[in-house]
Amino acid sequence: MSETKVTLSSPVNLIYGIGPEAQKRLNKLDIYTVYDLISYIPRRYNDWSRVGKICDYKEGEELSFKAQVTTNPARKGYKRTSPIAFYVSDGEGRMELSFFNSPYYMNKFSRGDEVFVHGVVSMYSGRPQMVNPYVEKDDGSKDLNLVRPVYHLTAGITSATIAKWEGTALKLVEDQLRDVIPEELSKAQGIMSVKDAYRAVHFPKSLEEAQEGRRRIAYEELILLGMGMKYFMHAEDEEERAPLIIPPEKGLDPVQQKRWKAVISNLGFELTDDQKKALRDIQRDLMSEKPMNRLVQGDVGAGKTAVAVLAMAMTAIMGKQAVLLAPTSVLAKQHYDSAMSLLKGSDINIALLMGKTKASLKREIKANLRDNTASVIIGTHAVLSDDVEFNDLGLVIADEQHRFGVKQREKLLISRKDKDDDGINAVHNLVMTATPIPRTLAMVVYGDTDTSVIKQKPAGRKEIKTNFLPSTDNSDLLKAIKVKLVQGEQAYIVCSKIDENDTSLADDDIFMEEGDDTIPAVSIMEMKKRLDESGLFDEYPSEVLYGSMKEDEKLAVMERFLQGQTKVLISTTVIEVGVNNPNANLMIIMNADRFGLSTLHQLRGRIGRGDRQAYCILASDSRSELALTRMKMMCESTDGFVLAQKDLELRGPGDFFGTRQHGIPQLRAANLFTDAHIAKEGTEAVMKVLDRGGRDAEILMDNIKVMFDLRFESKMGIL
Repeated sequence: MSETKVTLSSPVNLIYGIGPEAQKRLNKLDIYTVYDLISYIPRRYNDWSRVGKICDYKEGEELSFKAQVTTNPARKGYKRTSPIAFYVSDGEGRMELSFFNSPYYMNKFSRGDEVFVHGVVSMYSGRPQMVNPYVEKDDGSKDLNLVRPVYHLTAGITSATIAKWEGTALKLVEDQLRDVIPEELSKAQGIMSVKDAYRAVHFPKSLEEAQEGRRRIAYEELILLGMGMKYFMHAEDEEERAPLIIPPEKGLDPVQQKRWKAVISNLGFELTDDQKKALRDIQRDLMSEKPMNRLVQGDVGAGKTAVAVLAMAMTAIMGKQAVLLAPTSVLAKQHYDSAMSLLKGSDINIALLMGKTKASLKREIKANLRDNTASVIIGTHAVLSDDVEFNDLGLVIADEQHRFGVKQREKLLISRKDKDDDGINAVHNLVMTATPIPRTLAMVVYGDTDTSVIKQKPAGRKEIKTNFLPSTDNSDLLKAIKVKLVQGEQAYIVCSKIDENDTSLADDDIFMEEGDDTIPAVSIMEMKKRLDESGLFDEYPSEVLYGSMKEDEKLAVMERFLQGQTKVLISTTVIEVGVNNPNANLMIIMNADRFGLSTLHQLRGRIGRGDRQAYCILASDSRSELALTRMKMMCESTDGFVLAQKDLELRGPGDFFGTRQHGIPQLRAANLFTDAHIAKEGTEAVMKVLDRGGRDAEILMDNIKVMFDLRFESKMGIL
């Protein structure tokens, strides 16, 4: 039987050493194929190339040195669990190396071996030692790889393990990598070859070489994203026309004016200046047949939903249909409730369509969509089903759009095929997001997009106070909850996993340092048990909520919480986007180090939606510098746009402020703030080749298509 050939698109489990469990863990890092693996760039590097002497040691600090093994490895004690130890010397000093849970060291080294050692020095009985250091034979036959890659991790995987898999994968597929950078640009900018670049980022001989490899891949990413979105991801219409929803030459007739006044009177509050400006932008777009392509960025709690509902009301009052896509059923139901309240008395028929909607009601809703009886439609991916037809669709709004695949959304954008042969072949497109997106990214991902920004919070809102608690097992947590409950308020507790068998649930649980996976995370089931057994909450009902629950159960739990029947909601990040309960003013995030800044900020945005003071407590047992830095940032700022900039400074190139979890293609190497010139330079160089035409243009375009499919298209087309 012939051996299966491994290609760039092969599933990652074809790499030797990656079994079913490892594959699941890699999937959590968004690694599904062999190409996903080799394009998974280290987030930083440990530079062990500064080799010192044993006598240079300082307690508690790292040290790299070369030495000779002076004693054979032996067990320190009579138990099987006793550590293995041996001594090394460099001629100027002597040190003991001890290894716990590592019996294989008994046969790995022997007296006289030349070795390279790196670790943290500690003292034992007045003598220096290293516990579980990195040790490698220095036999002169190979490079020592003293610049070590450090990857974003999830539980159960180490950077050394990923590096090992990277080496195996590159040997198998590096010759299959296509070059998407024009030769002229490569020569002009001194860009290394594609094969060398991937070797350089995973196995650099120096930090400078790693940086050059990353620079090459940054060019590659931005060329693929820019050219791919332009040529491969959108319907190819010579000229797009959307319905003229608001005729510019005439105002509203008396009936339309009455319906609009009914909507405005239901608001119950004064729109902020930012909201008013966003609505003016949208209204101006709807007065043209040029399809609106607008991105509304609003920080959490800034009132994007009100703007979305008012935009749909404009459309419906003018006789067209509007759709609002929500990423979850919980959020869709909440938007539906908001729309029902705001559009009361306006004679606008609103429909809610979700996967869990009963079959008989689905048939009725779909019939109402076909004859325009329903003019405002709110739903999940069920709205994208092939059997959903619209009578006169004019506006599509996507809340947190990036969770929907591009191809699925385009089904709506071209849903008016040949309607009455009126020349209309598109609809107006509005994207609502709480994720601050730099204009560079918006233009690359969404095309030529106009942007409206809503930063102001509604009047009367108080700034959320955020505190860090360096423990997840502290009685003060329960006391803080009780204080809020006694005052008649409610609370959220957020955990990163469901139960003790769940390795990790957080979508962006990729921030753990080496060793952090030994710190157990508090699950929602354990937290529920703590509350129940404390005796403090007998009169305050608590419930759990997580993504894999049945839709009916999730909606019922959320409804009881919104109605005030449930006082404490213990949840995973399923509450991250859009859930709105003005009476919930305390959030405790357990093992907050397991989440990225974006998720922490989005979660915190669920509280402080009324006029009372809200508090967020970040609880963590981690002592890693990366985790503590993020906690400090969260305590210092509640401004999503400020946090986005700080997040960029913390991470450097790669995942921008949680774009990974929101479905925007994650950039492994490019930095969308500092590399804007690369995007422009790269795409212009490609266009020059394409404009010249000929064989070179054909090869380059084919390479771009193949690599774009591997890098972005498969991920962007998934719900």
